[in-house]
Amino acid sequence: MTIHILSTDTSWRRGKKTKGLRAKPLITLMVDRGVANKFLIDTLEGEEPIDAGNIFCIGETGDAWQQTARALIKKYDIKDIDSDGWMVCEPKPENEVEFFEFTAAMAATLDAKLGDQVVIQGIWGKDIDGVGTKLQFIEVGDFVCRQPHEHSDQWVVRRRLFNNSYTELGGK
Repeated sequence: MTIHILSTDTSWRRGKKTKGLRAKPLITLMVDRGVANKFLIDTLEGEEPIDAGNIFCIGETGDAWQQTARALIKKYDIKDIDSDGWMVCEPKPENEVEFFEFTAAMAATLDAKLGDQVVIQGIWGKDIDGVGTKLQFIEVGDFVCRQPHEHSDQWVVRRRLFNNSYTELGGK
């Protein structure tokens, strides 16, 4: 099996997230910071190590990920705190993303063989010896999103999740 790193030098479209999330500081879920780096978050895009200083997020479909408190506040408004202490957050209306769909034609340009895997590199993700760091796995039909003002902040969104949680705004 070979792992191919997808180039994100492509045509991007504009969109925005339309669904909210629940969030809680990871330190409230894992009190002992000394062992936090021994655990992984099982995200839709692959496993990633926990950073106890981050915020743990759960989307409306149950998908989990982490982000910094700064990133959360920049993209979401905290609307409430539920009975279990989770912040109930809604996307800010002005929070846009750039995105593209990973197509079969894109996969064909990588010369990938059956069983090969394709990844993008973001600011979160799995470290794979000999391949790279902060890698997120992607499949044909998935979407890659990124922050318009910080292109290194990119992530994979599974097709069904993208269709349920994002809306297209038009070209770049």
